[in-house]
Amino acid sequence: MSSAHSATLAENLRRLRETRGLSLSQLSDRSGIAKATLFKIERGHANPTLDTLVAIADTFDVQVTSLIASSPRAVIDVVRDGEGVEDISDDASVGFVLRRMVVGAGSIEIHSQRFQPDAVETSPSHGSGAREHVLVRSGRIEAGPVGLEVDLGPGDYATYPADRTHRWRAIDQEAAVFIVHTFPRAATVVE
Repeated sequence: MSSAHSATLAENLRRLRETRGLSLSQLSDRSGIAKATLFKIERGHANPTLDTLVAIADTFDVQVTSLIASSPRAVIDVVRDGEGVEDISDDASVGFVLRRMVVGAGSIEIHSQRFQPDAVETSPSHGSGAREHVLVRSGRIEAGPVGLEVDLGPGDYATYPADRTHRWRAIDQEAAVFIVHTFPRAATVVE
């Protein structure tokens, strides 16, 4: 591997690891690659085998080519209100998936939703280990696992397991919320 490729690999590995909040030890545990080897790769002082590159790529759920390819970096990524990668509107709410991304071996999905007054939406389990993180932008909403719903107002944040049936109901007026779904593994996402 050329020194230019080694430097790019080192930068990409470090960026992926830091973005996911992993130490070298944690990455070693997840990938099965020795910590010393990962340390050398991040310093640009190693010529890893294809098996090593595949193990690292699999850990981050990326292609091997993305580990050794340099790419331009976006300074900021903006999703304007009312836009998103997928419309998830129904009779009870109007919403969009703002972003989907893989984080380590898991993934997150960010929604912006507006719930209609007194309409009830019941969501099935999103899979084992899934959680929802809710931040109310405006209005009031009852949200949470069935039988454990809580009343949330503007600026309130709540998180709860989403691996069981849960319910949403806007109280008195439309409620606007941000919802972050976290999944322990990308394959856990239930659509």
